[in-house]
Amino acid sequence: MKSRIFFLLSLLIAAACSSPETNEENVLPDLELDIQDSIQVDYIGLLNLMDVNPQRKSILLFDPQKMQFVISDFEGKIISEFKKERDAPDGFGFYPMAAGKFNDQGNIIIVSPQGIFEYDIEGNLQESKRVPRDEQLPFSGRFDALKEIQFVENKILLSGLIARGDFNKTKPEFYDNFLQLVWADPETGKFEQFLHLDSASIFQNNMSHEPGTLSANFAVNGNQLFVITGSDPFLNILNINPPYQKQTRIALDLPNYKLNKGEDPKKADPQAISFDPSFGIINKMAKLDNMLFISYENGYDDLDALAYQEIKSQEEWGEYNERIGKKYKTHYLVLDLEGNKLADFESPDQLNKVFVSREGSLWFISKPNPDVEEDFVKIYKVDVD
Repeated sequence: MKSRIFFLLSLLIAAACSSPETNEENVLPDLELDIQDSIQVDYIGLLNLMDVNPQRKSILLFDPQKMQFVISDFEGKIISEFKKERDAPDGFGFYPMAAGKFNDQGNIIIVSPQGIFEYDIEGNLQESKRVPRDEQLPFSGRFDALKEIQFVENKILLSGLIARGDFNKTKPEFYDNFLQLVWADPETGKFEQFLHLDSASIFQNNMSHEPGTLSANFAVNGNQLFVITGSDPFLNILNINPPYQKQTRIALDLPNYKLNKGEDPKKADPQAISFDPSFGIINKMAKLDNMLFISYENGYDDLDALAYQEIKSQEEWGEYNERIGKKYKTHYLVLDLEGNKLADFESPDQLNKVFVSREGSLWFISKPNPDVEEDFVKIYKVDVD
């Protein structure tokens, strides 16, 4: 009996000694979002952020109203502006599939459904590989860095959303045949779609989903490909080479995230394309050193979601947006490269949800002032440490 009591006491002592160590493993590191610097670019008009090149001290911006590229230095001085008419001989078409990006030579690479185009900073076409008209696919477009292209060895990787194809969103075949990403080959101009939806994805639940909520976010680390499919709050880690073998699928720790499970296909309008901000959405994912930095919105509570559906006038819309903007903030989830949660930040008021990750820092564009039309935009350099 004595030996049994001694054994139990030993176990309790061992457990007591080991518990602080175990608890330490579950404590998140003390990371902070730290605004290091800002660059003011004087400009009359609306500007979107496309790219930042710290080595060349260049910023690529885009004015969607004028369809104009704007290049600034790190002093905020505009060094070039140029437009490309949609039907011009040296144009890239109606829209880019993702934000333009500086290459190693300091030129700007644009990928559009029409092909791959390289311009110098004055807008002179240096090279292009065009997709034959009968081979062009109706990919969706983006004029800011919420969607980026990424150079991977001798190819370009980007998201490739096709909202309307052979099947509409109410049909199971739309989801069975949906391909999330595209390899674009600068040598041949060929586009290769790849990566079906995961079998466990919310988009495989036989409901109708808005096509925009399937648009993939991705990041690359060596041979690893990280993918989050639209609003589906899971991180898929795969091998970047065919057949893109899945290594793991990890649920994102988003406690207040409101998942849209879709609509009854019999009630959904097969031709309508819309977006309901009352549900959660993953805005973007980027690799930052040995971390993944993920921007997301939680969605609204039930009362605010109902109020959104009942808006009837422009005045009500303005009042609602002002209130919602103060109540719900963009969040940033930080993971290590194994998918473990390191931190979750609420966005500072001055930061827009559009950013790029370059050379160990994040670069954000400022939010537009809702009250005053300003004649400048700010670019913020932000560190996570």
